[in-house]
Amino acid sequence: MDKTTITIIAILVLVVIGFVFKKLIAHEEKKNDPNLPEPRDSNTLPGNQGVKNRGK
Repeated sequence: MDKTTITIIAILVLVVIGFVFKKLIAHEEKKNDPNLPEPRDSNTLPGNQGVKNRGK
């Protein structure tokens, strides 16, 4: 394969990876919606990642 083909393949791979990450982030934002009937068991607001809010 020549350099042009490798470059095109690399650009396509980066575009696909970017699209997948964009979809994953949008899906996480939907799950973190505060108006959901059943909230998640962890606080994922900015600055609070990893803080558990389970009942004690």
